[in-house]
Amino acid sequence: MAKRISRWPTATFRDQRGAALVEFALALPLLLVLIIGILAYGQYFLVAHEVQQAANDAARATLGGLNRTERVAIARDSIAASARAGSLDPSLTQSEIVESDTLLTVTVRHDASGIALLSSPLLPVPDTLIQRRAVVRIGSGT
Repeated sequence: MAKRISRWPTATFRDQRGAALVEFALALPLLLVLIIGILAYGQYFLVAHEVQQAANDAARATLGGLNRTERVAIARDSIAASARAGSLDPSLTQSEIVESDTLLTVTVRHDASGIALLSSPLLPVPDTLIQRRAVVRIGSGT
């Protein structure tokens, strides 16, 4: 039997030494975007939780106030203390305290645009102005 002569050297197609490197080079960008996305959304949820907790703490703290002026002062002090204790920048945190006859609403806004992971153009992230509110029932509305 005569040996069959091929036009293409098949030995070069069977060599798999560089295949793992090529596959890794193709998968690496996707893996990096996935990891950065996990970190960015983790940071966003951390900041959003801290803003909500600041609003909750401030609303609960106002229950000790005797009148509207005292309740507003207590709420603002509580928000500032929460911002300092956590990772929020107090200069980027704003608050609004609205009191009706029986309800007191504390709204806390935090500008998270300075966080590098949240300003990445690679990822679709939520709005960097994080706003949360908490409502408590107050006594007689004095």
